Amino acid sequence: MTPERAVYTVDEFEREAAYLETIVWESLAIESGMKVLFCGYGDAGAEIKRALDAGAVVTVIEHRDTAINRFANLGAKLLRGSTSVIPAKENAFDLAVAFHYLHEIDPFFHAQVTSELARVGRRVAVVEPAPPADPLGKRIALLYSQAKRELGQFEYYQPMEYWKKLLQAVKADISQHVFAFAKVPPHEYLIDTIDLLLKTIEVEDAPKSFVDELRQIARRSDAQLLPPPRFVLVGAALGELPVPHFSERPAPKVEPPKPAAAIAAKAPASAPATAPAPAFDEPRVVSADAGYEFPPVEVETSPRPPAPPAGPAKAPSEPAPEFVPGLPFGAPRPPEPARPESPPQPTPFGAPFAMPAPDPFGAPPQGIPPSTTWQWEPPEGGDDEPPFGPPPGT
Repeated sequence: MTPERAVYTVDEFEREAAYLETIVWESLAIESGMKVLFCGYGDAGAEIKRALDAGAVVTVIEHRDTAINRFANLGAKLLRGSTSVIPAKENAFDLAVAFHYLHEIDPFFHAQVTSELARVGRRVAVVEPAPPADPLGKRIALLYSQAKRELGQFEYYQPMEYWKKLLQAVKADISQHVFAFAKVPPHEYLIDTIDLLLKTIEVEDAPKSFVDELRQIARRSDAQLLPPPRFVLVGAALGELPVPHFSERPAPKVEPPKPAAAIAAKAPASAPATAPAPAFDEPRVVSADAGYEFPPVEVETSPRPPAPPAGPAKAPSEPAPEFVPGLPFGAPRPPEPARPESPPQPTPFGAPFAMPAPDPFGAPPQGIPPSTTWQWEPPEGGDDEPPFGPPPGT
């Protein structure tokens, strides 16, 4: 039997989550006086505020009027336009950051956006969540990405190698970090995560069936959700990558021991003696033992199936649905294209979907109608047509 994984208490998990956010941020190596470009404001503008507090000169490229109006008073400069055609000169910024941004845009534009970030930034940083590895996380990600796709939006998580090869195409030197929790979070984390997803998709009028299933998952008392690891990749010209400095983990709060006399007075005479619970005492450095890994790292994408029990062979049954490796969550399995008999051609590296060999790197997935999901962000000036033309099939 597989041993049960240790579970954080609520306080431990909150401390660990705060520490993880800190070292993810520190891996970007943002310093005072640096010119930093961010792709969009994000959900709450937290990264923009943090960069401003660090003394950086921050510019945000954004095209959504609602986000521009909401964060107008943050103090960052606004560059109105699209990340696919950034209206800035070469090396105008010390660092260009895509923080939880690329998985929310059309994969057709991933290569174009990273190329533009590399053109205007001396360094490029990509911060992305890893695809979920546990069955419950996969199911939640599938439901959420399907709900977003119904609305013509995107929510596709990719493995580390995909993002790394995107950066390798535009920068000579790459550093990578993977940060992950060392234990299972408490059940409250599952409830809070699903509650946040429900609020998001209910506001966007997602299909009721997706909302109902997420509610059923939240009601399961035995459900546990593993937070996905965080990928941080930074690309630069050869020899220009800075070495980040990470904070030590804060010391855990330890309750002072109670006097032995008071404990003996409260304990019943017949109570058996028990050993005290061990205190939470993780290492105070960023290390593999604490769950924070550094390159080269292999992130487990699926649990190892248990060995079948010995016994008489059973009649084959209908196979259960499974998550297809290589496809983003929420994407249907594409049909196999008919090809003439010829030697197999190599597929584009890091492609997020199974595609025929002639398609260029970053082409939109088969099986998803481009007419309902493709969105183009117009650059400043309000052009009616995209400069690259619509994607194939529209």
